[in-house]
Amino acid sequence: MGVVDLETDRKIFHVLLSPEEALEVIRKEGVLSPLGTELVKLEESVNRVIAKDIYSPLDYPPFDRSEVDGYAVNAKFVEGCDELHPVRLKLKGFQKVGKPAFAEVGEKEAIGIDTGAIIPRGANAVVMEEHTMLYEGSSVEVRRPVAAGENISFAGSDIAKGELIIPRGTVLSPEKVAVLSSLGIDEVEVYKSPRISVLSTGNELVEPGLPLEAGKIYESNGRMILSYLSSLGIKAFFGGFVTDEYEIVRDRIQRLLESSDVVITSGGTSAGEKDVIYRVFQDIGKIIVHGLKMKPGKPTVIATAGKKLLIGLPGFPLSALSNMILLVEPMLMEIMGAFHRDAKMTALFAGKLRKGLGKTWVLPVMLSRIGNSLYAVPVPSQSGSVSALMRTDAIAILPEEADIINDGASVSVVPIRSRGVPWKDALVVGSHDLMLQEIISGLGLSEKVGVAYVGSFRGLWLLRRGVIDIAPVHLLDPDTGDYNVPIIKNDRELREKSVLVKGYRRKLVLAYRTGEIIKGLEDILERNLRFVNRNQGSGTRAYIDAMLEKIAKARGISKEEISRQLRGYEYEVPNHNAVAAAIAQGRADAGICIEHAAYLYGLEYKELTEEHYDFAILKEGLNKDPVKGFIEFLKSDMLKNLTKKYKGYVVDETTGNVICC
Repeated sequence: MGVVDLETDRKIFHVLLSPEEALEVIRKEGVLSPLGTELVKLEESVNRVIAKDIYSPLDYPPFDRSEVDGYAVNAKFVEGCDELHPVRLKLKGFQKVGKPAFAEVGEKEAIGIDTGAIIPRGANAVVMEEHTMLYEGSSVEVRRPVAAGENISFAGSDIAKGELIIPRGTVLSPEKVAVLSSLGIDEVEVYKSPRISVLSTGNELVEPGLPLEAGKIYESNGRMILSYLSSLGIKAFFGGFVTDEYEIVRDRIQRLLESSDVVITSGGTSAGEKDVIYRVFQDIGKIIVHGLKMKPGKPTVIATAGKKLLIGLPGFPLSALSNMILLVEPMLMEIMGAFHRDAKMTALFAGKLRKGLGKTWVLPVMLSRIGNSLYAVPVPSQSGSVSALMRTDAIAILPEEADIINDGASVSVVPIRSRGVPWKDALVVGSHDLMLQEIISGLGLSEKVGVAYVGSFRGLWLLRRGVIDIAPVHLLDPDTGDYNVPIIKNDRELREKSVLVKGYRRKLVLAYRTGEIIKGLEDILERNLRFVNRNQGSGTRAYIDAMLEKIAKARGISKEEISRQLRGYEYEVPNHNAVAAAIAQGRADAGICIEHAAYLYGLEYKELTEEHYDFAILKEGLNKDPVKGFIEFLKSDMLKNLTKKYKGYVVDETTGNVICC
């Protein structure tokens, strides 16, 4: 990797690599794989990396619960009331938090309820206490109407049973620990943390707190590296500092290697220091990288000692920090088994710089956002500057093929105070689907792509606005009986702004408890069974309403009348799991959901149809890497294998193709 100058005993850098090239060379040595897994208690798991996908073992909330103190009612019995025209309801008692439901809310009845208490059967809304008047404990006067679902958190509306909660490779944060604890999970399987030691070298170094002699400087790099690792959630041992003497450096590194998987040194890597680190690494192990095509940051040495890793960083603080960000952090994230988000951002360069060809420059910059533009303002500094570290927001990467960086030129910048940026690379917002998050995870995009479930109609509305990239939809056109395509075709704005990509089909079923036999919606109506409905704006609700419209037409009555006859029509829940949960927990007798949700809850069911779950994609976002990767995944065998985990999911040869417009 280098040639020795015999007169000076200095190592001449021979093959210089970019950080990306260096990472690939190191990866091929097989030293970046995780070190195994272990179980840890949840309270000890923060900053550890999840080694196995975690699925929710239950719904959250686990039951329909009140969001306020007040009275559980059926919303239709308080319609139109106000201060001048209150409605008086019979009070059947009080539902306390933490207690099972004790009674059913019937016609013109109410049950007092605590915040967080379970919603009684028959109730579909909660009137806030301040909008009521209690009369001698036997009745309550309601002075303000409520809509169905108001002040209720439905089972599974926050987290659905069987939903992928935390993908493998996720670093656990305090808020993620709170979520796992809320789901009853008390221990997690994590990757073993690498044992890391940090050592500084240099004849000029003095321990902070001691008097400073002429020609000396206080040691700072070791503590900076240690602190940077800590900010990533990585614990490391600080081995102090030693002088640049071969025997001393070798002995200290060998001792550290006995109890470490990775040893990171700072200083002693440049030719002027007679390459003490290079010589020690060469004697202890095998040099695989010597020199980076970077300014500053060139004198970097990396070696292997068996399956252990030796990393020698430059002594100048800015050089060491730049290499930590661009090379060491990605290496350690791989060893930890963690997703490593490429934190590069694009900014407009404020100034003009001639740098010359053939070498990448890394420049400390401050970031300034004006309007919709992000500017990179250079921070005057030299490699040895320490004050620049405090002022620097990011490192600008000026590519080796660029000779001059002009004012206003777009440059890549990497924030130094976080591993990521405060926004996602793509947003997927629309209809709920249990498998969707697994697709995102399978692409390794869990940290880059945001996913939210708001229903098909709302997703399309956001897509028209151009504020999201992908809207999952399953909307039935009642006139044609087709899914999604007619909706896009008949909307000029959606035709212009988006394309519809074929997704997959999901079997839609009429679900009911084991032991029951329910033939269909007409059977539910005739037997006066309680139904659980889907929320307005969802594709399943559109399907239910279309079915009711047909029944009403056959009976010669209006859709509104048939809806009133269906008990529970006003009981709306936000997703398929919430439907299945309502049936399994006895709050309803039947409902319509996907087969997989019914299967998860051990319900009986009757197949109704196959709904088409497709993806409307913003044309402007088609060139985004996450979007391109998403479409490719839909076309791949990986999706076919994934659907085997989900009962009733079907893909075909058109999946991933543009089908409109």
